Amino acid sequence: MNGTIQMLEDMVSRVEQHHENNQAKFRELDDELLALKQRGAIMSNEGNLSHVQGMGDQVVKRLAENADLLAKTRSVRFTVKAAGDAVTTSQGRNIQSGGVGAPTGMPYGIQSGLRIVPSSGVSALEYHRYTGSEGAAGVQAGEGAAKGAVRPTHTAVTQSALTVAGYTNMSRQALNDSAELKQAVDVTLRRAVATSLDSAMNTGNVTPSWSGLLTLATDHTSTVYEDLWDAASEAASTMMTAGFMPDVIGISPAEWLAIVVAKNATSGDYYSGSYLAPLPETLRGMRVVISPTVTAGKCLILDSGQIELRQVEDFDIAIGYVDDQFTKNMVTVLAETRVIPVFRAVGAARLVTPFAGA
Repeated sequence: MNGTIQMLEDMVSRVEQHHENNQAKFRELDDELLALKQRGAIMSNEGNLSHVQGMGDQVVKRLAENADLLAKTRSVRFTVKAAGDAVTTSQGRNIQSGGVGAPTGMPYGIQSGLRIVPSSGVSALEYHRYTGSEGAAGVQAGEGAAKGAVRPTHTAVTQSALTVAGYTNMSRQALNDSAELKQAVDVTLRRAVATSLDSAMNTGNVTPSWSGLLTLATDHTSTVYEDLWDAASEAASTMMTAGFMPDVIGISPAEWLAIVVAKNATSGDYYSGSYLAPLPETLRGMRVVISPTVTAGKCLILDSGQIELRQVEDFDIAIGYVDDQFTKNMVTVLAETRVIPVFRAVGAARLVTPFAGA
C-alpha cells in the first residue's frame, strides 16, 4: 500500500515538473515573437519571414476591396491607420476643447413678424391683391328705390419665389474635428441669410421681381404729431378705420434705442418703465419687430393677417466639394431658403413719418 502511494506521488511530481518546463518554454516563445514584431517582422503561415504591412500595402488592399465602388461612383474614401507611427505630443497630450464662439440669438428681420405658410414645391404664386372698392353702400331712399352698388377691386399678382442663400469655405479637418465649429458655421450662415431676407422683404428685389414692403406700404405723414410713436398710433387708427387690424410695428434698432432710453424731462423717469425692467416687446398694443432696413426716423406698421411669407423650401444646410476642393481638403458649406412674399391688400402696411413741425 505504501509503495503504491509513493508511486503516485512520484508521478505527480514529474507532471508538475513537466508543466513548469512547458510554461518556461512558452514564455521564451512569447518573448521571441514580441522581439520579432518590434523589429518589423512576423512569421507567416509557411514559416517564412515577411515584412509588416506598411501604409502603401494597406492602401492597395483597401482599394482592391472597394474596386466596385470606385468604378461606379468615380470616388472612394477610406481610412488608413498607421500603427507604427511614432507617438509624439500631438497624439499623446490631452487636449480639452474650449468651444467656438458664434452669435446664437435669433436674427432680426421684418420676416419674424409675418405669418409663415408652408408651400412646398411651388415656384410661383398667383393671387389677387385688394386695391380698393367702387361705389358705396347707403340707406335706401324708400321701397322700390335703387340701392347703392359697391364692389371691391383687385389686381392679379404673380409672385415668383425668392431664393436667399450664402456659402462659406472651410477645411475638411475643421468640419470633422469640431461639432461646435459646424454649429457655429450653421448659426452664422443662418443669421447672414436672415439679414439678407430682411433686406429683400423691405427694399425689394429685381430678379425675381418683388417691390418690397417699404414701396408697397401707404405713406402716412402726420400733420399733428411730432413724436414718432404718437404718429404711429395715428396711423394705426387710420388703418382700423379702413378695415385693417394693425398688430406689428417694424422699427430700426436706432429708433428702438430711442424708445427705451427716453426720459421724462422733469422727473427723469424712463417712459418705457423701470430702469432695470425688461425691454418691452409691444408698443401701443402692437408687437415690436426690429428690422435694420426700415427707414431711419420712420416706422412700418403692418396687418399681419394680410401679409404673409410662403415657405417654399425650409432652411437647408448642404456640404460638398466644388471644383478642385477635393484635392485641397476644402469643402463648401451652403445655406439657402426659398420664400414667396405675399401682400394681399393695399393699405395693409403704413410707412409712418412724424410731423416735421412748423
